[in-house]
Amino acid sequence: MKKLIAIVLLTLAWPAAAQVTPAANYTDMWYLAAESGWGVSFTQHAGSNQVFAVWYTYDPREPDSSGPGRFKPLWIVMPGGTWTTPTSITGAVFVTNGQPFSQTGSNTGATQVGTFTFTFSGTSTGTFAYNIAPPAGLPATDPAFGLPSFSGTKSITRQSF
Repeated sequence: MKKLIAIVLLTLAWPAAAQVTPAANYTDMWYLAAESGWGVSFTQHAGSNQVFAVWYTYDPREPDSSGPGRFKPLWIVMPGGTWTTPTSITGAVFVTNGQPFSQTGSNTGATQVGTFTFTFSGTSTGTFAYNIAPPAGLPATDPAFGLPSFSGTKSITRQSF
């Protein structure tokens, strides 16, 4: 009976022991100075080590009529993730749509379109890797409809104020 209890306790404790604790709190705005106009908001929730990240970039599907070569904003969100090391987190990302909070209704949607990986080399520098590949066959009403696949890696720096 003691062996059974020990096995059960060990089984329950194993996932907690396997969790990675982040090396620092990386909550802030991050960007690449040489590429002005986009950035990442990275929020790390204290105690749970959960992360919410938003990449503020431009939508290659929607030209902005204000000038040639300009595009409308696109937000790609990572509402979670897994710390794979104390300085690296990877998570699924989504393109969302909705309506202003002041309007009623439920015209919202979210489609998983890929992954983000953040690897921090210090408390003020890191690397942001993205792999965007929307699923095929999306209806025209889906927020990720027509979004091309793209991937890359960018050096990021914590925005100093």
